[in-house]
Amino acid sequence: MSSRTITGNLAADPEVVKAGSVSITKLRVIENTGEYRGGKFVAHDTPTSHFVEARFELGENAAASLHKGDAVIVVGKEHSNSWEDKDGAKQFGRVIDADSIGADLSRATAAITRNSKQE
Repeated sequence: MSSRTITGNLAADPEVVKAGSVSITKLRVIENTGEYRGGKFVAHDTPTSHFVEARFELGENAAASLHKGDAVIVVGKEHSNSWEDKDGAKQFGRVIDADSIGADLSRATAAITRNSKQE
């Protein structure tokens, strides 16, 4: 499976859910896509929405650091997934299992705080 890189803005604050003993941080990233035509970038009418999941320290750090509207870069592996919506109807979509998440410094500034080493 190959890695996928996306850039965009968080559509909502990260949501932390429990899956057994593992916490999963879920994010929705809105990516403004487009293409070059005649040497000029032309944005698509509708942005692309990506579902992103992060586990362990990455998920904890993302939940503690990121908020709705933040510009992010996500690197991970994409796969298909299914779930039930609030009405019990089955939904299908693509999910990126994040390997890395960071602030997009071309559109924001960030202050870095290193995690302390646990022994």
